[in-house]
Amino acid sequence: MLSSQIEDYELGDVIGVGTVGTIYMAVSRSTGERVAIKKLHPGVCQDPLIRARFQREVVIMERLRHPNIIRSYGGGNDNGQLYYVMELIDGGTVKNLLQMKGAFRWPIVVEIGRQVCSALQFAHNHGVIHRDLKPGNLFLTRGAEVKLGDFGIARDLRGSDITSSGMTVGTHAYMAPEQITGDSAVSGKADLYSLGCCLFEMLVGRTPFQGENFAQLFDQHLRAKPPHVRDFVPDCPAELDEIICKLLAKNPEDRPFNARQVQAVMLQLEERDISPDSKIGQEIIHETEDVPAEDVGALGREMLRDEIEHQFGGSRGDVSWQRLAVVFVAIAAIIALATLFGR
Repeated sequence: MLSSQIEDYELGDVIGVGTVGTIYMAVSRSTGERVAIKKLHPGVCQDPLIRARFQREVVIMERLRHPNIIRSYGGGNDNGQLYYVMELIDGGTVKNLLQMKGAFRWPIVVEIGRQVCSALQFAHNHGVIHRDLKPGNLFLTRGAEVKLGDFGIARDLRGSDITSSGMTVGTHAYMAPEQITGDSAVSGKADLYSLGCCLFEMLVGRTPFQGENFAQLFDQHLRAKPPHVRDFVPDCPAELDEIICKLLAKNPEDRPFNARQVQAVMLQLEERDISPDSKIGQEIIHETEDVPAEDVGALGREMLRDEIEHQFGGSRGDVSWQRLAVVFVAIAAIIALATLFGR
């Protein structure tokens, strides 16, 4: 088991800088395993509210042990600077991927959505509302796993709420109406609204509501009817478009009951046949000739893995060369056999 003592690690390069903390790559001196260490900025270390939120984040992350949530190894105090040690994720974020390539094909979005729903349901079951779900907080591994992170403003229903009543917290483009109005009864339905914003952005390449400032965005979240994905992406399945519209409902009671219900839709979509004889197969399989898959789920995972690798200069082309080498070997064997029997 990895240590939570900072002296047990050798700090390396800075891999992320936020408003209140810096994230370093670090290596365990005893095991050589690479981890990430988040430390509060020296300038905010004495702020009681920031310290309380940071300490609560550590407690929350230690409680949430799930494959789709970044794993925490505990934290502590390093000469007045609070820190915690966590799993190092090597594939960037969904935000990075969107900035690099724009909108995703819908099988990728379904695969990401399925994994995020699993993380959200687990967090909600343990009394944690994330309150800041957005592409920048969805981390990716090179193996196409999605990890929910950054619980800095999460609400812990099992403890007292640090955020003052009536205070607005979150990221403007993804905030549920009840977050904007500072509703004290914010529930996991707020995370579902943010999920709808994320899924829309992944499919369309922009968030559902646009504005030049937070006032314009807030007004649209509160009053404007959300657009349909299929108005921008005609090949988006009707079921996916429908569930996103439900997620973006203004009234929390009109949204899906929980993340598990949304995940069920994603699983049904992933089970669709994509053989060359199927309608879906005819629509999308020609674009992924090097990706063997029998259903949408397998295809989405392979497509996502391929997109992640492209960020780092790799591609599915590496696999193609391997396949080509196998073909060459097979051809050489056939020629050798033909030569042998032709004598």
